[in-house]
Amino acid sequence: MRDRVIDLGEVPAGEPGEAVLPGAPPPYRWILGSLALVLLIALGGAAPAAAPPPPPRIIPLTLRDAIRVSDDRLYLIGPGEPVGGPVRTHTVRGYLLPGVTELGVWTAALTGDVFAIADGGDGTLLISHSDPESGRDTVTAVRPGSTEPVWRRAGLMFGLSGDRGTALIHDDDEGRHRQAWHGLDSRTGKVRWTVGSPPDPGGSALRTGYFYTGFPELIYTLHGDGRLEARETGTGRVTVTTRILQPVDDITTLWVAGGVLGISHGDETVAYDDTSLAERWRSGPLVGPDGYLLDCKPLICAFTRQDGLAGIDPATGRQVWRQDGWDSREPLGDHVMLSSAARGDPELAVLDTRTGRIIARAGRWSNGGPGPRPGTAYVHRVDATDNTMRYGVLELATGKVRLLGSADRIAGDCQFRAGVLICRRLDASAGIWRL
Repeated sequence: MRDRVIDLGEVPAGEPGEAVLPGAPPPYRWILGSLALVLLIALGGAAPAAAPPPPPRIIPLTLRDAIRVSDDRLYLIGPGEPVGGPVRTHTVRGYLLPGVTELGVWTAALTGDVFAIADGGDGTLLISHSDPESGRDTVTAVRPGSTEPVWRRAGLMFGLSGDRGTALIHDDDEGRHRQAWHGLDSRTGKVRWTVGSPPDPGGSALRTGYFYTGFPELIYTLHGDGRLEARETGTGRVTVTTRILQPVDDITTLWVAGGVLGISHGDETVAYDDTSLAERWRSGPLVGPDGYLLDCKPLICAFTRQDGLAGIDPATGRQVWRQDGWDSREPLGDHVMLSSAARGDPELAVLDTRTGRIIARAGRWSNGGPGPRPGTAYVHRVDATDNTMRYGVLELATGKVRLLGSADRIAGDCQFRAGVLICRRLDASAGIWRL
């Protein structure tokens, strides 16, 4: 049976069933019926049939093929030959989304597993993969028509600049216990700038979005003597330098969120403006050693590794609200998507970061990431009895879900990207549904 994508209307919050469209108020039904009859006659006695939704694009794969998505590019990675060899030659097929337009075919000799692929411009692919022999990550750049790499460098690919010209590489050389950041020309591999972590104590932090999302504008380096500097990631230029008064040792931590660069040491946190490095405020510890801080516009979210979540005012460091009991907490604009597998009846809830209140409960859906417009998120749910997945758009303010369609024979590994839904199917193929 062929999959179909159908707009099925809205589902009230928490209700997985089919939508029931409300009827007109009883006094007006005879008027609406008469108007419908007049329109039917005027149009020649029949309304035009709605165009059927496009079927999904199915691309045959094997279990040994891998699927990677970067921005609006889909990459399908062959298993590589020889099987089990330390270096395997992989075929990579690229497609532009949402139309699934073929971009080209690349051949790359790689070690280990492929973590990510990015378009470096001018036909260059940057492939981030492991190197089991050395224990370090590696970035290999390839072009169509040749198995020889354009360049190769040890390190983990963190991201690409907006013009795809600069690749940010993090090199963790465990042998020397040193970490360095490199800005490379993505097409040639030429080093544009390098900043190494200072000898312990000290460290670095990046101004970026949520974990590995977005290309950071600045990288901050804290030296053991208290010298703190900010550096542009595009050019490597140091923009500002200051000196902190706190001690710098093994318990000193750096973090960047909500326009603030924070340095925590023991029971004290000092916050600096993340552009000028001017001191803003001081407070106690915002999060324990097992937690982290992220942007939750307009606040900062403090996460613990268990189930705690707090909202911090970036202007003062004051805790505005706190929520506990949620083991999944994902920022989405000025909301946080919450869920908990530990609850008797797991549900997806929406938290307003300004107030810390739960403003909507969507029921047994799973968060699929940012939706087609602000204030929305894609959601999905799988029926394990027949491996059918239903998916739709959640209105964050109300908790209502507008169903977009369903897909059958779903094995998992689903993601919403660039106007499509991509899933691995039971026969190992890749299914791509237009949203």
